[in-house]
Amino acid sequence: MFTVAFVGNPNVGKTALINDIAGSDLQVGNWPGVTVEKKEVTFTYHDEKIHLVDLPGTYTLTPYSLEEKITRNVICSEQIDGIINVVDVTDIRRNMYLTLELVDLQKPLVVALNMFDEFTKRGYALDIERLEAILGAPCVPTIGSKGIGTKRLVKEMYDAIKEERKPKVIPYQEHIEKEIAFLIKKMEREDCQLKRFFAIKLLEEDEFATKRVEQMDPSIVQAAKEARERLQRHFGMSVKEFIVQDRYQKIDKILDEVLKKPLIDRVLLSDKIDNFALHQWFGIPLFVVIMFLMFKITFDGSAPIVDWMSGFFENFLGPHLRASMHPLPPWMVSLLVDGVLSGVGLVLSFLPLLAFLYFFMALLEESGYMARVSFLLDRLAAGLGVKGNAFISLIVGFGCNVPAVYSTRTLSSLRERIIVTLMIPFMSCSARLPIYALFTALFFRHHQALIILSMYLLGIIVALAIGFLANKLLPMQDSKPFFLELPTYHMPTFHAIWRSMKPRLADFITRAGTVIVAASIVVWAIMSLPPSSTPQTSYLARTAQKIAPLFKPLGFGEHWEPVAALIPGTLAKEVVIGSLGTIYGVENAKKKVAKTSWLDDLWDQVKALGRALKDSILNITTLQIASLQSEQTSSLLMQKLRSQIATPAAALSYMIFVLLYIPCVSTMAAIKEEFGWKLMVFEVLFLPVLAYFITFFLYSVVKYFL
Repeated sequence: MFTVAFVGNPNVGKTALINDIAGSDLQVGNWPGVTVEKKEVTFTYHDEKIHLVDLPGTYTLTPYSLEEKITRNVICSEQIDGIINVVDVTDIRRNMYLTLELVDLQKPLVVALNMFDEFTKRGYALDIERLEAILGAPCVPTIGSKGIGTKRLVKEMYDAIKEERKPKVIPYQEHIEKEIAFLIKKMEREDCQLKRFFAIKLLEEDEFATKRVEQMDPSIVQAAKEARERLQRHFGMSVKEFIVQDRYQKIDKILDEVLKKPLIDRVLLSDKIDNFALHQWFGIPLFVVIMFLMFKITFDGSAPIVDWMSGFFENFLGPHLRASMHPLPPWMVSLLVDGVLSGVGLVLSFLPLLAFLYFFMALLEESGYMARVSFLLDRLAAGLGVKGNAFISLIVGFGCNVPAVYSTRTLSSLRERIIVTLMIPFMSCSARLPIYALFTALFFRHHQALIILSMYLLGIIVALAIGFLANKLLPMQDSKPFFLELPTYHMPTFHAIWRSMKPRLADFITRAGTVIVAASIVVWAIMSLPPSSTPQTSYLARTAQKIAPLFKPLGFGEHWEPVAALIPGTLAKEVVIGSLGTIYGVENAKKKVAKTSWLDDLWDQVKALGRALKDSILNITTLQIASLQSEQTSSLLMQKLRSQIATPAAALSYMIFVLLYIPCVSTMAAIKEEFGWKLMVFEVLFLPVLAYFITFFLYSVVKYFL
């Protein structure tokens, strides 16, 4: 089996190329000993298994971050048989710095000239044959988003490994080259395939190379030190700086030979858009407008389908399942229908809502706009003591807080990671969205998008306040330089959008089938115990009744049911909705049992789905105001909530508390894994108190207006 590493700068399209080559999604794990994601996939070519590894993006093999160190360590290991260097050909000069370092490794190498369509649109041309002759490595034009060039890329890599072809040695300045040859000779007795690479890195005072060579022979490290001193006396400057300059001079010389620029530099559409999208005054208002439109179209488009799915579980699946289970004991029927189906069905009914949201999030991410958001918010970074890439973790948190916590690994210092991790739980993840949707449908029917947007903005404001406070309290640390890359705008393909949506939807469905099923069973059990109890005298009711008075100042402590749903909601936020469905399902004395043929009812459901899809299209195309669960189709859950949370102010208070109180168990586990027990315990103890006082203050104000 061959192992091939995909290496390149960040955001050059490595993952898209690998997915197209292998025909499947990358498997995600962790590199041994660290929490950096390891992405890999295996496929068969000419009866030979080829293992592809998608390494974290890096600009150089002299790394700064943990992810860059992983990349350097892996490609310097013996397990890598060949390297595919993915280059963003629209910015070839910057990308080629890494290419020249990879050439120094003297391993089989193929260069993927990615985004070649965008390159030619800009009027550029490349003498690929001449570039191949200079590098001594195949150079393949590719378009990762369309799968163009990937077959040839695999063939060239396969042939290069089979024939053990290595790239040409590109010599440095003569004095540098002389010292490289001197150090290589010193290592000639050592069993090392990377003698030239290590010799160059020793001259650059690279810590990794120094440790590796010291294990072979400490005298070589001493010889490298003497070589650096000779070169420094000759050049009158740092050897590392001189080698960097020498590489760029070589890149410029190569590009003079192979790159043909347009006679007149075009003003790119991407630049024209950025003149407005990144404007000092208009950029952030534009971002807010885009978010508002995203939420509005999400709700308007998904509302009829959510209504249909809710009715499907409540009015079709539940009654027919109950009718088919009459031979079973009543407690088992109640468990499956009132417990599991009520909870899971209610959560799954919001799947269309999340599908719309994930679609638009993927559209913004794949188009290149989300990277600009980090740039827009970079001005706030100084006050937070972090850099612009910290906001990338916060944006990830809008999807799910768990990967957002893990994504802080890319930040340059522990201090920055802690500050950002303290902020992440206030980002409204997708699990909170069904809760917002349910309550806004009931109490803010004509302003759903605006209220949802205000919840997201409130989370951001609280997060920024916590970040500013943490920056004042935590001791300062030295930080490393930060580079923010702005990719060119482009229209993403549906294939790319679907690849982004699929794992998020799959994760939601998986949680519905595991965590929410388990939570629904637990809630049903403590709602049904002790055995002879009624829902009002069950263990859950007794517990919730004792703590409900604490929530009266927040507007929703008059009844125990809404408070009870918050308890299992600490497992996962969507469990709040599932628990409400289970609680009211158990309470409902009138059990619906199907009295008509399931085939007739199924046909009615199919016709209802057709009407829902038609209404969804109309809502989007005509920008009508839609609402989840209309007055005419209010379910038992909607009726109960409306009676127990009496005012819009109380409903808003409930949503605010759900936004701010304890993060889910998975987020807590991620924080514990990354930072240890202390920070996790602090979050568990601090956030409920903070949530209570912020909710109390806001409810005290808004109750006079709503």
